[in-house]
Amino acid sequence: MTTLNQSELNEDMTTLGAGRYRAKVESAKSREAELQTPYGQRLMRAGLPALNQAITDWQKGLAKVDNKARFQSDSQDLDPKVLSYISIKVLLDCITQKKPLSSIAVFLGARVEDELRCKFLVANNEAKGKGILLGAVRRKGTAAKVRHVRSSMKHETEKGLMSAWEPWAHRDKLNLGLQMTELVRVSTNLIEYTYILEKRRKRPTRYVNATADTLQWIEEFNDNREFIEPFWLPTVELPACWTNIWDGGYDREHTYLPKVPFIKTNNMDYLRSIEGSLPEPMEATNLVQQTPWTINPVVLKVMEWCWENNVIVDGLPSREQEDLPPVPVDFKENEESNTLWRRMAAKVYNSRLSNTSRRLLVSKILYVAKKLSGKRFFYPSHVDFRGRLYNIPAFLSIQGPDISRGLLQFHRGEKIRNETDAGWLAVQGANTYGNDKLTLKNRVQWAEDFAQTAIAIHESPTTNLQWMDADEPFQFLAWCNEWGQYKKTGKLVSHLPVNLDASNNGLQILSMLMRDEYGARATNVMYDSVPQDIYKVVSDLVIEKLEADKANNHPYADKWIQFGIDRKLAKRPTMVWPYGGTFYSCRDYVDEWYQDTMRKTRRANPFTEDERYKVTGYLSKLTWASINEVLEKPKDCMNWLQSCAKALAEHGEPVSWTSPSGFPVLQSYKKTTAQNVSTKINGSGTYIKWYKDTDDISPRRQKQGISPNYVHSLDAACLTKTVVECNKQGIYDFAMIHDSYGTHASNCDKLSRILREQYYSVFKVDQLEVLRHNLKESHPDIEFPDTPEYGNANLSEVLVSPYFFS
Repeated sequence: MTTLNQSELNEDMTTLGAGRYRAKVESAKSREAELQTPYGQRLMRAGLPALNQAITDWQKGLAKVDNKARFQSDSQDLDPKVLSYISIKVLLDCITQKKPLSSIAVFLGARVEDELRCKFLVANNEAKGKGILLGAVRRKGTAAKVRHVRSSMKHETEKGLMSAWEPWAHRDKLNLGLQMTELVRVSTNLIEYTYILEKRRKRPTRYVNATADTLQWIEEFNDNREFIEPFWLPTVELPACWTNIWDGGYDREHTYLPKVPFIKTNNMDYLRSIEGSLPEPMEATNLVQQTPWTINPVVLKVMEWCWENNVIVDGLPSREQEDLPPVPVDFKENEESNTLWRRMAAKVYNSRLSNTSRRLLVSKILYVAKKLSGKRFFYPSHVDFRGRLYNIPAFLSIQGPDISRGLLQFHRGEKIRNETDAGWLAVQGANTYGNDKLTLKNRVQWAEDFAQTAIAIHESPTTNLQWMDADEPFQFLAWCNEWGQYKKTGKLVSHLPVNLDASNNGLQILSMLMRDEYGARATNVMYDSVPQDIYKVVSDLVIEKLEADKANNHPYADKWIQFGIDRKLAKRPTMVWPYGGTFYSCRDYVDEWYQDTMRKTRRANPFTEDERYKVTGYLSKLTWASINEVLEKPKDCMNWLQSCAKALAEHGEPVSWTSPSGFPVLQSYKKTTAQNVSTKINGSGTYIKWYKDTDDISPRRQKQGISPNYVHSLDAACLTKTVVECNKQGIYDFAMIHDSYGTHASNCDKLSRILREQYYSVFKVDQLEVLRHNLKESHPDIEFPDTPEYGNANLSEVLVSPYFFS
C-alpha cells in the first residue's frame, strides 16, 4: 500500500481551498461580476444604508427643480432602494479594476433606463409585459436580457398593442450615471477618481477605481478567506480526540487549517457557555472518527468506466445535455402552443441545471476517491447543535449519496464465520437492491437465489450489468463483489458496511414519545412477524379517497387510479412530516414522484402538460390529508412541542434542553432583518434593514423548528449511546448515518440487540414530562401546557421487534 503523508494532505486542503476561492474571484472579475464575491457582498451590505439615504435626499431635492432633465423626472419616483442597488452593483462589479468615469456612468445610466423601461412595459401591457420579463430572466447576461426586452417591446409597439418607449438621450444616461457615481463616492468612501494623462490627449482622463483603503481591505479579506475555507479531506492519521468544544478532529499543529469547533453553529455565545467536555457525545464522536476506511477498488474502477463512457446509472448524471423539445410550427401564432412549449422547455432548463451540479459533485467525489485509493484514512467528525454526528469532509462520505457510499469500505476486514454472519450480508444485498420490505427470511432467500448472478457480476461487472437495476446500484455492486466471492469460494473476509435502517425514525420517535400503539406498530416499534410499511398505509388511504371521488365522478380520480398509486408517492411527504414538512413541500414531492414515475417506468401520461399543476395539486391534497389521518397521535405531540416553544417565544426566550446523552441543545432562531430588492433585469440582492433590532426571538421560526430539532436531538442521543455501548462490547468499526447504523456483517447481531436496548432505555422514561419539568424549573413565570394524552403501547416490545431497524 502506498503511503500518503498527513502534512501533504493538510497542504492540499489549504491550497485546494485557496485555489477554489481564487478561481471564484477571478471568474467573477473576468465577468465583471465582483458583487457576487464574498468581499463584494460584504461591501454592498456595508455601503447600501448610507447610499440609500443619500439617494433619498437627492430625490427630495429634485422636487425644488423646475425644469427637470429627462433623467431627473424619470428617476425622481424610482424606489431609492432599487436605484441604490443598481448603482452599487455596477460600481462593485468592477471595483478592483480601473474604468473611465464616462463609460461607467453611461453604463450605469443605461441600467437605470432599463429598469424604467421594464416598469413602463408592465404598466402599459401587464399580461404581455410579465411574459416578456420572464423570458428576459431566463436569458444569460445583461446584454441578452436587454436585447430581449427591447426587441419584444418593439414588436408589441409595431402591432399597436402598447405605446412606444422614448429612449433616453446619451446625455441623460451620462448625467444620471455621473450623479449616482458621485453619490456612491461621497456616501461610502469605497471609490475615488484618478486623473491620467494619456498619449495624444490634451486633458487627463478621469478613471473610477477603489480607494487604497478599500483595496487593502479586499486584499486582507481575501487572504483571510482563502484559509478559512479549506477543501476538507479525510486524514491518513488518526483524528485528534475531542477533549473540549475547541480541541479535536483535525490536528492543526504546524498547519494553516482553521479551528473547527465540536458543535457546528454560528452562535458563539452558545459555544462559550459550554465549559469542559461533553463526555458521552465526545466519546461517541471519537469512536466513529477512529474507524479506518479505504476505497473499494472494484467500485472505483467500474464507476470510472461508467463516467468515461457516459453509461447511465441511477445516481450518475448524463455527461450530455438534454435536448430542448422541438419548437412547434405555430409557436408565434398559437398562444396555447407557445405556453405549452415554454413549460416543457422550462423543465429541460431545470434538468440541465440539476445535471450540471450533479456532474460537478461526481467529479469531486472521483477526485477524492482516486487521491485516497489504496490508502487507509479516517473521517474527522463533529456534531450540530442538536448533537447529530456529521463527517467534516464533504463530497466523498459515508453520509453521502449512493455513489459516495458505494466507494467506501472498512479498512479492517472481518471473516464471515457462520450462517448468521452470511445472513446479515445477504440482508444488505436485498436492502440495497430494493427488497427491504420483505421479511428477513425472504431477504436472505432472495440473496441465495441471486447468487449465480452475483458471481457473474463479481467476475465481470462491466459486462454483467444487472447491478444497475438496484435502488442503490453502487452499494449493490459492492455487495455483489463480496457475495459473489463468498458463494463462489465459501470463504470471505468482509470489508462491506452492513446497514440496519430505521422505518421512518422520526415517526418511530414521535410514536414512542406518545406511547401511540397505532403509530408504533405501523413503524415497526412493536413486534410483528412481518415488516409494516407506513408509506403503504398512507398510499392505500389515498387510493380509498380516489375511489370515493371516482364514484362522485371527479374528473381526475379515475385517471390517477389508472396511472397507478404506489408507496413511493407517500414516502417523501411522510418521511419529512415529523420534521416540519408542510403541504407545499408535499406538493413538490408529489410532482417529483409523478415526473420520476413517467421517466423511469415509461407509463403513459393521462394528463396534458397544461393540467399538471391542477392534477398534482389535487393528488397532494389527498396525500396530505391521508398522512394527517394516519398520524393523529404524533400530530398531538408536535402541537404540544410547538405550544411550549410559542409560550417561551412570547416572553422573548429561546428553547433549551439537555438530551438523554447529556448534550445541551439551544434553539434560538432570531427574527430576520433582511429583505430582497429585485430589479426587472439587473438582478436582485439582499438589502439590509440596518435600523431594526436583530436580537428578537422569532415566534414563527421557533414553532417551526421545535418538533424536528427535538426529535433530532433524541435520535442523536440514541446513536451516541449505541456507539459507546457497542465499543464496550467489542465493535470498533462504525458507518453511522443518523437513522441507519452500520458495521461488519459479523457484528450485526450484536449491533441489532444493542441499539434496541439503547432506544428502550431512552424512551421508557417519559421524555415529554422531563422536558416540561425542566422548562418549568428554568422558567417558573411561564405557563406551559400539560403533556398530551398518551396511548397504551408497550415499548418493551422494541427489544424483540425484528424490523425496528433492519
